[in-house]
Amino acid sequence: MANGLYKNIIQRLPAALLLVGCIFVILYLQNIFLILTILIAVGFLLIKEWFLLSQSKIDLKQIIFFVTLALFSIFFTKDFINLFLVFIAGFWVIYSFYLISNKSSSLVSFDNNYLGGLLVLGFLYGFIYLLIFSEFYNVNKFFVLFIILFNTVLADVGAYLVGSSVGKTPLFPKISPNKTIEGLLGGVGFVLIFLSIIYFSDLISIDLVLVSLISLPFAFIGDYFESQLKRDKSIKDSGSLIPGHGGVWDRLDSHIAVVPIFILLNNLMA
Repeated sequence: MANGLYKNIIQRLPAALLLVGCIFVILYLQNIFLILTILIAVGFLLIKEWFLLSQSKIDLKQIIFFVTLALFSIFFTKDFINLFLVFIAGFWVIYSFYLISNKSSSLVSFDNNYLGGLLVLGFLYGFIYLLIFSEFYNVNKFFVLFIILFNTVLADVGAYLVGSSVGKTPLFPKISPNKTIEGLLGGVGFVLIFLSIIYFSDLISIDLVLVSLISLPFAFIGDYFESQLKRDKSIKDSGSLIPGHGGVWDRLDSHIAVVPIFILLNNLMA
């Protein structure tokens, strides 16, 4: 097991280090235009990957629907995006109850193009709201962006390392038998250590700590969500763009759930 874990880490490491390095450079530059440009490119890749796995063809109704949503976000900006985040957060909350109750829905499928588009928009709108409309007392918004990304990565890394080493109890075996309760606790533990360090270093407020902790479970929910989608299609990865990691959805599934939840909770606590 240890040998397999080591090989897997070595396989994943180059792409992971490259991605982390790019994120640090982008956040260091603190250029909103650059970040928004990259977000749009990432959104395009997410949509492209979803449609490649979908058996539902793109039709005129879908195009009109999403163009309308985009126009609403341009004309009504802050209020519309805030309302949209409420809607997306509602989906993730409802899905979490389905997950816990061990129920399934035909709506949760790569064949549901509306679902894919809405979730990608929720992910993008969350970042847009953070970068353009959010204000944080004595905290740089780019540092908040780093916290959101880093918390989710830490949860994923902690869950993988602990789950691969000592994990024995599957949490939702029908969806993903390799993901365990021990891994979940490991991921939470990693994030708790990080948040404790930056909080006691006076880098963030207690409000941001609470928002981070409340939104953290959705990192695992987003991961299980994509696992369910892939199991339905009998595939291992959503794509092959990122060596050792699979596709863009494989890398961002947790972020896609966490970002809108985090931003909405922060808005409610502001």
